[in-house]
Amino acid sequence: MDLDTRFEASYQRVIGEGVGLTELGRNFFERFYENFFGTSEEIRAKFANTDMSKQVQILQKSMYHMVSFYLLKTESAFLRGIALTHNQDHLQIEPHLYDIWLDSLLLTVEQMDPEFEPETRLAWTLAMMPGIVYLKFYYSRPIPAEFE
Repeated sequence: MDLDTRFEASYQRVIGEGVGLTELGRNFFERFYENFFGTSEEIRAKFANTDMSKQVQILQKSMYHMVSFYLLKTESAFLRGIALTHNQDHLQIEPHLYDIWLDSLLLTVEQMDPEFEPETRLAWTLAMMPGIVYLKFYYSRPIPAEFE
């Protein structure tokens, strides 16, 4: 099985199909945040005043745009917005936090995907890295005028 197919199959097993947030997806994202918040006080502090129900929906949408970026190699207005709001001048989501985010995501996939294998981890990593690199790239750079 190629890695794109492996990723897609795993994604459907842990998040579900379609555009809306399924119960399966909600369970996945809630588990992700449990894992993510368990990593450090720094992470928990970043979400101290966050409506987590809304945040789960935002993460679901973000994942969709990160996967699209991986597949199409084209940024979306949504992903540009995330880059803008997460940079050093706004939410200050420092680059190292994306590595923790990815580790927490991969742990969640391992916990939730009954068919998880080491290649599944690789497939998810490859699918998420272009978006993560994109967000890290814009952390300390001036945001182009068209972003504002």
